Amino acid sequence: MKISLALLLINLSLNIFAQTIVVDKIEPPNWWSNMKYNEVQFMLYGKNLNNLTVINDLSELKVKKIHNADAAEYCFLDVEIPAIELTTNYKIYLTNKIDTLKVEIPVFKREKCAECFKGFNSKDIIYLITPDRFCNGDLSNDLNPNYFPDFPFKSEMGRHGGDIQGIINNLDYIEDIGFTAIWINPLLENNGKMSYHGYAATDLYKIDERFGTNELYKKLVAAAHKKGIKIIFDHINNHIGINHPWITNSPFIDWFNGTKSDHFVTPHEKISIFSSYSSTHTIDSTIKGWFVESMPDLNQQNPYVAKYLIQNMIWWIEYTGLDGIREDTYPYSDQEFLAEWNRTILEEYPNLNITGEVWIEDPALLAPYQKNSKLNSTLNTNLPSLIDFGLYRAFKNFVQPNGRLNDLYEALAKDFLYSDPNNHLTFVDNHDIERIMYSADENIAKFKQALTILFTTRGIPQIYYGTEIGMVGGKSHGELREEFPGGFPDHSRNAFVKEGRTQKENDLVQFMKNLISLRKKHSALQTGKLMHFPPKENIYIYFRVDENEKFMIIINNNNYHVQININAYASIVGTIRHAIDLSDNKELDISANSFINIDSNSSRIILLK
Repeated sequence: MKISLALLLINLSLNIFAQTIVVDKIEPPNWWSNMKYNEVQFMLYGKNLNNLTVINDLSELKVKKIHNADAAEYCFLDVEIPAIELTTNYKIYLTNKIDTLKVEIPVFKREKCAECFKGFNSKDIIYLITPDRFCNGDLSNDLNPNYFPDFPFKSEMGRHGGDIQGIINNLDYIEDIGFTAIWINPLLENNGKMSYHGYAATDLYKIDERFGTNELYKKLVAAAHKKGIKIIFDHINNHIGINHPWITNSPFIDWFNGTKSDHFVTPHEKISIFSSYSSTHTIDSTIKGWFVESMPDLNQQNPYVAKYLIQNMIWWIEYTGLDGIREDTYPYSDQEFLAEWNRTILEEYPNLNITGEVWIEDPALLAPYQKNSKLNSTLNTNLPSLIDFGLYRAFKNFVQPNGRLNDLYEALAKDFLYSDPNNHLTFVDNHDIERIMYSADENIAKFKQALTILFTTRGIPQIYYGTEIGMVGGKSHGELREEFPGGFPDHSRNAFVKEGRTQKENDLVQFMKNLISLRKKHSALQTGKLMHFPPKENIYIYFRVDENEKFMIIINNNNYHVQININAYASIVGTIRHAIDLSDNKELDISANSFINIDSNSSRIILLK
């Protein structure tokens, strides 16, 4: 009898323990009052979270619904956030009839920030940074025993120690050159192999500790804003990292497309997404395949995944005050989800800009991804900006030994395909492709011509860190993402200052500063109408014109000096008879029958007066 009673008591206690509600984490970790997006779905992590109900009489927030997950370690609460501007921890009481738990939801009053959420446009010049390779501002966070083993420190594919503090320390340098926005490769926790690049997140609400903290990232945004510099968040909806806790225990069986042991890699058929003749199989395999084996593919057709991703992005925008988003691997996500993701974010932050990485180099196939595209009858993507891989291909071809100016002319001639080409992010190199100096085989003349075109044609120019000093890099990712000289304690010189640069580097820095200064000073170079003429005899001439200014840009791709007859451009020059060459501020005579001289392999930017 005593044994039976003891067993009964043990069983009862085990049963009670098995029903004890445990909440270890809530995402998002907080929300804000007076947001347009005020019905938030909170994801609870813990134990015994299935079949819960709310004790309404005790709870301080309206819980509209509780959703069970497939796994009892998760549940989802649909909560209505009150409009009252108040910072407080609202209490919600959850019960499963055996146990009751108090859960606190922090709701903050929104901060007033005139410098925040400004977006980016063709008046901006963007500086792209791979943070691990830019500058090590805090040596104490280089190695973290809490993270999975990575490639050896300082190896090509390993971490090098660059961090957020390193960027903060060099904001003066970035400002001095003239950049008005910084796009930073992802900073979220990447607890896995080859983690330095940041594109395999293992915690979507946490900055990687080797880069810093959430608070330090917020400090960076504020410090940049004080200097008039905007911050662009590099974001990934498509996938996460293989070591994310969801991999071993996902909330729903369809949280991912496939599982760790049963999935396929995407065939990368990006052009199929909006093709009229694509099979469903081709589209599905592209969207539902894993980008690589170490990056599990999120299923945005699951409504809980979709809400999680929308709320996650809104949270980072509101928490930090950032100004724009660069969305990675854009064609690989569910396109209807992305359209809703874009719409919701821009409804909350109408001045924000979002640019999508659609790595397609044919403008006709790239154009359907931009919002209001005439080439996409199936879906309005709501995506304001595209990263212009079509124009990039022309730049890369041009700087080759036998490169043609016609490639640039033809790429820009296809702008009629786009709904808003001036909102494209334009570039000559980035973190995924060879540096322009490498592609040009270190031909400085071609390098300077490419930059001249980049800063005087339409679009939003973007420069990869180190391009301003002519860093060469190599073909592999590890080589092209090389360390910035002076950013690390073992460097013998510091290229962040004039004294630490070579004469060649200082020449290139000054050249870029001059180009940036011209673009920032003259509205026609930012937003003016582009008019160009077909290249003839290796000479490309185009104009940027607005109601206040008129510019003539001449690119001579010949190994000899040429003369340009001004009569050929009378339709644009009109009755203007005087001009200034902005490279040396010398006045030019452009009266009828006059000629403009231009040296071999050079450019001229001429302000018509």
